[in-house]
Amino acid sequence: MTTASASRRHRRASGAVRRLPSGRWQARYTGPDGALRTLGTFPTKAEADQELAHEVSRMSRGVWRDPRLGEQPLGEWFRGWIATRADLAPSTRELYARLLERWIDAEVPVVGGARPRVVRLGALSLASVTPAAVREWDAAVLAEASRRATERWSRAASTPKRVNAVIRAWAAENGRAVAVTGRMPVELREAWLEATGGVVADAREGRRNLGRTEAVQAYRLLHTGLAQAVSDGLIPANPCAIKGAGQRDSRHRTERRVLAPDELWALAAAMHERYRAAVVVSFLSGLRAGELFALQRRHVDLAAGTIRVEQSLARLGTSGAGPFSATKSRAGLRTVALPAVAVEVLAEHMARFTPERRDALVFGTASRRPLTSGSRSTMFARARRAVGRDDLTWHDLRHSALTLVALAGATLAELMQRAGHSTPRAALHYQHAADDAQERIAERIDRVLNAPAIHAGLRSASPSPLT
Repeated sequence: MTTASASRRHRRASGAVRRLPSGRWQARYTGPDGALRTLGTFPTKAEADQELAHEVSRMSRGVWRDPRLGEQPLGEWFRGWIATRADLAPSTRELYARLLERWIDAEVPVVGGARPRVVRLGALSLASVTPAAVREWDAAVLAEASRRATERWSRAASTPKRVNAVIRAWAAENGRAVAVTGRMPVELREAWLEATGGVVADAREGRRNLGRTEAVQAYRLLHTGLAQAVSDGLIPANPCAIKGAGQRDSRHRTERRVLAPDELWALAAAMHERYRAAVVVSFLSGLRAGELFALQRRHVDLAAGTIRVEQSLARLGTSGAGPFSATKSRAGLRTVALPAVAVEVLAEHMARFTPERRDALVFGTASRRPLTSGSRSTMFARARRAVGRDDLTWHDLRHSALTLVALAGATLAELMQRAGHSTPRAALHYQHAADDAQERIAERIDRVLNAPAIHAGLRSASPSPLT
């Protein structure tokens, strides 16, 4: 005879299903570690049996996971993971920490919905982060990052420096003489106000990519961290599964400007004489700005025509002692061969401006200190305006250099080595460089085949008789 208790309990060797007073069914099992665990409650006995069978199957196949794994809050886990990444450069560590505090473990407003609300992914446990939660967070970050970037550009557009730059550009377009620096003439400002109404348009506001870079950086960090959590066995799968999210910033990226070789010397001549050679070496070496201005005399071998990249300038606000930091990655440690013209310019510069000490900065200030990024930007802005290339940035020198290397026929591996790239993704960006790439390939094939001679031979050959 079946007792009441037996009717409520359905035993298994590794677990049990029982009916609760509420009428729902509870499934429990004993794990490989001997602990009794509850799988939850279910509306029917069949559903409870099915879930228990799945768990027993996972144990028999050796793929069972302790459900207590992944209980740590995501934000807390990320802080520990970043802190233990010994391979990170100080600047990268600072970037990760900033992205974590600003986007992953922060309250981000959710766009849409009847009532305002926020999403804070970092407050969830690792195991509870789902693809749906990541999609909602990602959409919120994209919208908020774009909004913040637009506000920043709007504020920047109203600063006196920006307004004066707009007036100078307007004056040049309308044939009015004005100095590239110094006090703005009152009559010129009044003429601009009368002609334009004082509207300062910021072209960056119209960019579809505005704010996307930081949002994509946050997504990449989240994806990388959760991939490590999968590798550590804390979660079964990576919930970051948004197709193309890691490359979204490049979809509408404004194309980098390229400096033509004949513009190089005019731009260098417009710089302060202490830093003219820096423009030339940057264009002909492809070094990052931080790498270039961290060069010391000991890194330069004029006889061999090479420079050795071993360090970079530490970014402002980066924790750590001293003005230098490690290169962006291990691939950044490299020796770069310079063209003869760059060696000549560099030798003349070092003879005039670089002290004889081995640790003396090659492109240091007059007080022998590292040049700050702000001072470099200010000088470069004056030089680019003087040559009519106000669209250029210092990084465009590196882009131009690597584009030139790609046009010279460098292989992908050679381009990666010269640029200090650790993955092909960044290096491939430069191999798109010339619009006439297909024409150049066709010309090379002609040279290899000696096409004109072949064509002449075909025309002189007698036709074969038809059979």
